[in-house]
Amino acid sequence: MPYRPVTAATLIGLVVFALGPVSAQEDPDSVLSPAELLEEARDRQEEFERLRASRIPVERVRSRPTCDELIGSICIWFGGEGEAAFPAEWPEVGEGRVELISFLSETMERVTNRWIIGQLVYYLIENRDVAGATRVATGCGIDETWWCAALRGYILHLTADYVASEAAFREALASMPPEERERWMSLRYVLTEEGEEWFASLDSGERERRWEQFWYLSDPVFLLQGNDRLTDHFARMVEAVNWRDAANPMGWPWGEDMEATLIRYGRNIGYSRTYDPIAAFRTRGDTRRVVGHHHPKSRGYLFPEVFLESPSDIPPESWITAPREARTWYAPRYSPDMRALETQVGRFRRGDEMLVVGAYRPVPPEAKPESPAELDPDSVAAEAPEPDLLPTSEFGIQGEPYAALFLVPEDGSEPTFVRGFNEEGVLTITSPPGRYVSGLEVVDLEGKQAWRARQGVVQLPLPLGLVDASDLLILKEGAPLPESLDEAIPHIRPGVRIRRGERFPVVWEAYGLRIAEPVRITLGFTSGRPGFLSRVGEFLGVIETDRPVEVTFEDQGPDIVQTVFRSIELELPDLDPGEYTLHLRLELAGRSPVIKSRPIIVE
Repeated sequence: MPYRPVTAATLIGLVVFALGPVSAQEDPDSVLSPAELLEEARDRQEEFERLRASRIPVERVRSRPTCDELIGSICIWFGGEGEAAFPAEWPEVGEGRVELISFLSETMERVTNRWIIGQLVYYLIENRDVAGATRVATGCGIDETWWCAALRGYILHLTADYVASEAAFREALASMPPEERERWMSLRYVLTEEGEEWFASLDSGERERRWEQFWYLSDPVFLLQGNDRLTDHFARMVEAVNWRDAANPMGWPWGEDMEATLIRYGRNIGYSRTYDPIAAFRTRGDTRRVVGHHHPKSRGYLFPEVFLESPSDIPPESWITAPREARTWYAPRYSPDMRALETQVGRFRRGDEMLVVGAYRPVPPEAKPESPAELDPDSVAAEAPEPDLLPTSEFGIQGEPYAALFLVPEDGSEPTFVRGFNEEGVLTITSPPGRYVSGLEVVDLEGKQAWRARQGVVQLPLPLGLVDASDLLILKEGAPLPESLDEAIPHIRPGVRIRRGERFPVVWEAYGLRIAEPVRITLGFTSGRPGFLSRVGEFLGVIETDRPVEVTFEDQGPDIVQTVFRSIELELPDLDPGEYTLHLRLELAGRSPVIKSRPIIVE
């Protein structure tokens, strides 16, 4: 919810000027020149926005929220479900919009102007006239063809055709003037200053590759065709261009803080107006102000900036779509309720290939999810016209929920994936060794829900003479001790939550062992989820810590082959509930030890 204080003079002028509806239409052809028509159109647009603001009911401030974010003079606070608590639009505001659209339409017939076309498309969309907006954007007729393509992309995004929307926006980028294209390709506002500086330090080719990678990884779900987070960013850019030289519903002068707020937090879905009588008494002024509301299900979906240089290093559960405490917000139309997916992902060597195994289970909702459709359907507060049905055939998802496991190469080459049709299960995928970001997803379009988990996956070729081990995998309680990975896969536990005192099998593989080579194996627990180096240090006894709970036994290398599969049943010690780490250490005479770790949660 962004707001900015409004001065008394501004408010009084706003209310008095907008008490009546937009004035009756005159015949533009008979009285005004093209330049005068354009000026009149600007006046009419400003008059309508004043009317809109003046008809928002005023509510008395009951408490003064502390700013969760301050952008310039704009205060942002995380309103949560309260974001939907704004009044419906008054009928006379809708009538005023229709009059404005009529005037803009008549003006466009005489004045071929980018500003007129952009405003007309915006207000037609607000008026739920998608067909009319599409006709205007398609028959644009101006020299700045990039703007026509951008408006088409804007409409297609708002109507959930993300593939066509991205194509239109890329067409716009290709024909933009260099200065405008630089603005649209910039990650200004999206990243921190440090992130922007890092991007700026790259050469042009690498910067463009990293830009594509950043937005690809920021796609909310890979299962759906098109990247709606990218197209939403471009849709925000369209509105930023529109508002630069126009009156806005907040009644504020458009500036850098306004643009930053729009690019970071998205379009407002509605407006309310507040009045603080205490502040008014102290200042002897009118402290009424317009408050913008964002989608109540907004989350942060952008790839974490701290891992920009090496996306494959992102650890599990470090890329969670937290409720609102993120630098940018977004709410996917197809799944406003995006939740974490309980997963356990492991890597195994298969000759010159890498086998990735992913077990998954959706986290059940705490309560019945609320849909954005529960907002007042007669209000223009919704972000865009809701299509009757999302085009699921184009997305490739119909009927029951299904899942997928993705591997996205860090070098920008084509991702690989495998699909599953069970809401809970295990998926496997084979790929060349390398550096990847993995994604496990479950999508339920009918229920407008989705679950996802992403993490880095790195496995490099094993040099001759070195030893390595696979990831540790924890099996379900009561699963039989397997003799091979194939036997273990159906029993892999989805997630790493374990009850105190529970018995469970743990499996792994070792590679590069010499024939009959002695191996000392230690399995142990340490408290917490510290960084990797700290975990290894604790386990090796390099730093002080509480006594780890561990078991040690002797093993030996294979008789013939170089790969050894091992399984052992553990009983979880009587640990207090919380976060722990399960470690595996292989010690070999004259060779460096191999250590693998698996974070767990004790319940």
